[in-house]
Amino acid sequence: MVGVDALIVDKNERVGDNWRKRYKFLVLHDPVWYDHLPYMPFPSSWPVFTPKDKLADYFEHYARSLELNVWLQTTVSSAEYDRATRTWTVKLKRADGTERVLHPHHVIQATGHSGEPNIPTFEGQENFKGKLVHSSQHTTGADFRGQKAVVVGCCNSGHDIAHDFFEQGADVTIYQRSSTYIMSSENGLGTLFKNLYEEGGPTVEQADAIFYSNPIEVHQILGKDITRQIANLDKDILEGLQKAGMKLDWGYDGSGFLLKYYRRGGGYYLDVGCSKLIADGSVKIKQGSTIKRLTETGIEFADGTTLDADIIVLATGYSNMRETGRKIFGSKVADQCNDVWGLDEENELRTMWRNSGHPGYWFHGGNLAHCRYFSKRLALQILAEEVGLKKPYNL
Repeated sequence: MVGVDALIVDKNERVGDNWRKRYKFLVLHDPVWYDHLPYMPFPSSWPVFTPKDKLADYFEHYARSLELNVWLQTTVSSAEYDRATRTWTVKLKRADGTERVLHPHHVIQATGHSGEPNIPTFEGQENFKGKLVHSSQHTTGADFRGQKAVVVGCCNSGHDIAHDFFEQGADVTIYQRSSTYIMSSENGLGTLFKNLYEEGGPTVEQADAIFYSNPIEVHQILGKDITRQIANLDKDILEGLQKAGMKLDWGYDGSGFLLKYYRRGGGYYLDVGCSKLIADGSVKIKQGSTIKRLTETGIEFADGTTLDADIIVLATGYSNMRETGRKIFGSKVADQCNDVWGLDEENELRTMWRNSGHPGYWFHGGNLAHCRYFSKRLALQILAEEVGLKKPYNL
């Protein structure tokens, strides 16, 4: 858009495969009016909550329609940066095995702000005779109909996967390791986005101007009252969850969902149905004791209780995005970068869409709304360097 040539490199076979290959039950928890892509919003007939395969297909359509330069089945073999010339030497391996060497001034890592899967290890896990996978590797609960499933982790993915196991006829227990902020998608997002990102609301450009003009510290102050409003609307389901044994929290200093997202990128569930299943006992919950070890047949907890399992899904989140950069670009690059995501001393998001700590290297990610808004801000910083209006960072 700003006249700077760009190339997208994707290791997958098709644009959107990073969504297609996720668990089958996955549907976006944010409404369509919040999720529009830049320059080409979703059609008016689009569902409020987008299924992952539909989103993947739209990404493919989007890339084709905007004539984006994309090399598929391509990986980075090595990357070196020359500070004197402000130029990268990036070696790429193509699908046919050939190698191409490119010399861009800028590299943008857009691999998702969640980073590498956080996969804990447990004493005795080599003895477990069932299936043990991270949520990023899980596909469907249909293969475990009539069997016992345990989901470790109690945020969006954990609830979604537990919900799927129940729908597919498995006996499922969700294990909560720490407290969770929960709001219903209907009441929570309806309150958060009222008169902003909603049907009949302002244009997405106007809504963005209003939303992003507020500093994060202001969102934290406003979030306290909004969180109380949402909790009052969700009173029945929250009481049901507490009676079932779930430990709830209200976010940082009572500020709810948004600040949890900004501070850690997790710790919450936007309820699209699993809360009712937990409250009525259809999905069982285990909480209050740490995992001691895995046995041949399941999990033994520190309090002496056990859970049998044919499959254990670790919905245990992801490590810092910088660690994905370490795998792709090496420690020499990653060690110069700041941690990604979370709030700095000025209550601004760390590193994302701005100075990474390494010259010519940028991190881009977040939900669709943040990617939509901040992609232009990142592009303008790159353009300013290219035309000499600002000095490059860290040179």
